[in-house]
Amino acid sequence: MKTFIQKNYVWILFLLLVSAGSFSAELINSRMDMRDLEVYYRAADRLTEGGELYRAVEDNPWEHYVYKYAPPAAMLFIPFLPLGIPLSKIIYWILLSFILGTVLYNLKRLLSPKTASNRRVATSLLLGIIIVGTHFFRELHLGQVNLLLLGIYIFALCLLQKEKPMGFAALIAVSIFIKPFGLIFLPLLIIMGRFRELLYFTGFTILMILLPMLFYADSNTYFELYVSWYRELTTELGAKQDLFSAGNHTIFSILARYSPLGLLPIEGSGRHIFQLGVMLSLALLLLWFYFRRPVPERALRLYIVLIAIIPLLAFTSYNAFIFTLPLIIYLLFRFGELNILFKIILIISCVFIGGNIYDLAGKDLYNYLWSISIYSWGTIGLLLTLFAHWNKFASLK
Repeated sequence: MKTFIQKNYVWILFLLLVSAGSFSAELINSRMDMRDLEVYYRAADRLTEGGELYRAVEDNPWEHYVYKYAPPAAMLFIPFLPLGIPLSKIIYWILLSFILGTVLYNLKRLLSPKTASNRRVATSLLLGIIIVGTHFFRELHLGQVNLLLLGIYIFALCLLQKEKPMGFAALIAVSIFIKPFGLIFLPLLIIMGRFRELLYFTGFTILMILLPMLFYADSNTYFELYVSWYRELTTELGAKQDLFSAGNHTIFSILARYSPLGLLPIEGSGRHIFQLGVMLSLALLLLWFYFRRPVPERALRLYIVLIAIIPLLAFTSYNAFIFTLPLIIYLLFRFGELNILFKIILIISCVFIGGNIYDLAGKDLYNYLWSISIYSWGTIGLLLTLFAHWNKFASLK
């Protein structure tokens, strides 16, 4: 144990304690629900039987928990079927904890490759766990897939850095069938001139679309499966169009609620024009930093920025702000290069992202901070800190 701590791997021990402690608390309080995992498990079971994946409600009173993802995503959970749901929950809990550990380990290799695992690095990784701790626990409690996706994105980045286009493309192709967030990386590949990756991505995407045919002998049933998914998708998206609704933490909602842009007519077609304008402005900003303020690691920085802005673009649950972890670690590694103002901004941003904990804040304060999208403001603070130091940070070798 002493050697383990001396080698500055105490963050791994801390992660194990957090995971084991949370698991024990869930068992003691009889809250080992993992409702989302149950949905994925049942979808995988139906897929192997060639059945319908999309239903109005699941076979329990939790009407919110229905399968909404693409048919190929259900295939990823087929290995859990022989285990049964109770054991699958334990395995998935361990898997998510392992993924968080590998994400942090790979981030250290990517963002500080020449630095030994010293106390500063270990402290940064430990702080990263603390900052996203509430989102990590939410992923565990519900058995969700955001952390799984984050693990895919970071491992894919490692493969991209190692010039392994096929592996990178395969991972991103798989990820878009869980949630289509991975499409955000395609413009980056284009401006980087990574056309091999794009070609492989297209091929693996087509392959993933066809794979469910293994379980559906009738072509009509197979095509109806995708029609049902499209209906489920349009229903889900249609219910998330109100920019002023509670729980909308996107940048579109932030601008509509707290900027003069909210005075514009943003109902109906106006809303789509507004969202398109915001996305175009954001894209132009990122392109400006990429081309007009080039630094050797600009592609790496832009990749982690794209991961961080996923919850600002997609109306999803607040624990999706676990996607800010790579950007948090990047900035913590460079904390000493920040001036006092941006050190304060970074600290406040991290508190905003991870400090709204129900048991600490209390019901009223928690709900208020949630209603004003405190996580979004924290993410904006992180982005502001990075862009303000785009040319000032020492580049990676």
